[in-house]
Amino acid sequence: MRTRARRGGGGAGSPDGGDPGTARRMAAGDAQRAPGGQPTAASGGRTGRFIVLEGGDGAGRSTQLRLLLPWVEEMGFAAVDAGLGRSSVPRRAFRAHRRTPEAGARTLALLYAADLTDQVERRLRPALSSGFVVVADRWTPTARARCLLRGASPAWLDALLPAEPLPDLICYLDTDVAARLQRQVHKRGLPDFRESGRDLGLHPDPLRSFVRYQHALDERYAEFGRAYGAVWRVIPAGGDAASIQSAIRRAVTPLLRPVAGAAGPSPEPAGGPAAADVKARA
Repeated sequence: MRTRARRGGGGAGSPDGGDPGTARRMAAGDAQRAPGGQPTAASGGRTGRFIVLEGGDGAGRSTQLRLLLPWVEEMGFAAVDAGLGRSSVPRRAFRAHRRTPEAGARTLALLYAADLTDQVERRLRPALSSGFVVVADRWTPTARARCLLRGASPAWLDALLPAEPLPDLICYLDTDVAARLQRQVHKRGLPDFRESGRDLGLHPDPLRSFVRYQHALDERYAEFGRAYGAVWRVIPAGGDAASIQSAIRRAVTPLLRPVAGAAGPSPEPAGGPAAADVKARA
């Protein structure tokens, strides 16, 4: 866990089958809902903010998180990072799962539940109750999307994955699948058995399977975006890192103002300090 220590601002159902069209129930869980069924971020006594960066593999989330955290700090808030697969509890099991063709949807979902629940208990709740800004590199939407594609039922996932805390904002980095593939191969080489979705039988070739898998995930993300409503913000992510970061900061800025109790920070234009951040932290 990365903690920025500056001052803070103010099982039910079956695991198999099921209709993935229940994304709206996924988005809200048992948490507080606004009129019209959309999820809200209000939760008892919490003074911090929870921001999630979502997007397909190779969308550039880690780069944007690395740029966003110092900016949040510079605005005067303590910041903590989190994200899918960041708990130390199931880390070895995750690695083994990626290399084990026999492990199915149930195993994957249980690993995600252990990972996210551990982070909620040990990181998110203490941080949010203390006024921290938590920024996560993926959260339950990706876990759900991957499990749904492998046959897990929405009702079972509802009971298994943590419903709270709800994000105040989800920034979905919208990128072309071909660009994601190029970035993924350049960064990590050929996608492995599960990264490429070959366990789903999409295609024997890892590159073609990756493309089909990412398109299938994108369909799930689109469903989730409709369910989350205004909490889900699509960020066009086909440009340079600085312009993407500026768009994310514009989305985040309104959330920081109530925490600060003041006018709050201003996002930087694409050619301004955000661009300098990219060069300085490259």
